[in-house]
Amino acid sequence: MNMNRKMIALILLAVFLVTAASCAKNSRTDAETNTDTNTAETNAPGEIDRQKSLENPIVITDRSGARLGEIDNRAGVTAVDDGIFYSVFTLRQNAYTGTAEYRFFRLKDNTDVFLGELEDQGYEAGFARTQLNGIVYTLAVRGNPAGDAAVPLLLLAFDTANQTMKTYTVSEYGFPYAAMTAANGKLLIMNHETTAAKEDKLYEFDPGTEEIKEVLSFSSAADSLRSVCAADKGFYLLRLKLNNGGENEMYVDRYDEEYVKSSELPINDMLVGAIAGVHGIRSRQDALNEIGMNVSRFVLIDGRYMVYENFGLVRLAIDLQTGETVIAQDDNYAVSTGNGVPVIYRIGFDAESAAQPEIDCIVNGKPEELSFTPDDAHRLIQTVSVSGGGVWAVLTADAFPVQAGTGVICVWSEP
Repeated sequence: MNMNRKMIALILLAVFLVTAASCAKNSRTDAETNTDTNTAETNAPGEIDRQKSLENPIVITDRSGARLGEIDNRAGVTAVDDGIFYSVFTLRQNAYTGTAEYRFFRLKDNTDVFLGELEDQGYEAGFARTQLNGIVYTLAVRGNPAGDAAVPLLLLAFDTANQTMKTYTVSEYGFPYAAMTAANGKLLIMNHETTAAKEDKLYEFDPGTEEIKEVLSFSSAADSLRSVCAADKGFYLLRLKLNNGGENEMYVDRYDEEYVKSSELPINDMLVGAIAGVHGIRSRQDALNEIGMNVSRFVLIDGRYMVYENFGLVRLAIDLQTGETVIAQDDNYAVSTGNGVPVIYRIGFDAESAAQPEIDCIVNGKPEELSFTPDDAHRLIQTVSVSGGGVWAVLTADAFPVQAGTGVICVWSEP
């Protein structure tokens, strides 16, 4: 696949992860939380809002192939502990924003329910969806992120048991490619502030008090944050140090629960070495350009094995203790979403030359292929998602993107 096709495929995949269709509004009751840092809106609880008539639905099955139900084929899906969380998003013609409807397919009774909607949504960071204490959270900007005016970064909270939605304002200066993780019973949210000062900030959301507060700030002229992930009694920041006139440097910084940095690990040489093996990388400068890209996935397994995906070409896993490259792939591959174990999988683009599925977990520092046999009629893997409690959802299709044909989500649970 040439470079142009790679980038087209990446764009189409990104669109798929957030796509869907606009639907009827629910009745909404707004509740204001009066703090300096956030505003909460609460959608009134609702029953199943309607029986949907879907032209080309995605069929949901168990691993034996038994049909469980169906959802809209424009859905961007994420596995959560009780089922499949998804959004349906339609851009208005010649516009950058639209209405996003959020829904949940509940596995205990195979029921599809409506959770809420966000009007004037510009972009949802679907890769950042996180579940904490049974609540599903995601980040979205409201308004046109490509325009001149600032757009707010919102935290959306979905109680799948009570079928409610709450909306909190994280920052009035939102950036689409924000990051989020659950650590120490709270959410940590990273944002590139779009103010004149150009700061990168880390915010804490406390589910108990529903308060959002800024906990760390960096001048993005010197240190540009790339992502955040949980650690045992703390968290990690992926930080790009900008050296004017010299090569930029990537670090993994360890912080404790009190937001005090305890260590920093330079990983530039590891990253450059791993990226050099990715198809399409032809020089050290190409590798350095990739290091500068925004990051969609950053996870540390056992505090040692870093799984990384950016918005350019690179998807890889590195042993941070030895510097060894575990996996290095290009944008024909993706990293799974959800709170669970991260896996790197090959996306299926061409139905006529579909190969055997490739889904690799990192086990004791080695790639271990997951045994998975797709439906014979739907052999193209489009999405893999794993929840923290071990619910797997693998979306396969008979065409790329899935909206061009039909799709199947195989869902199962592992301890």
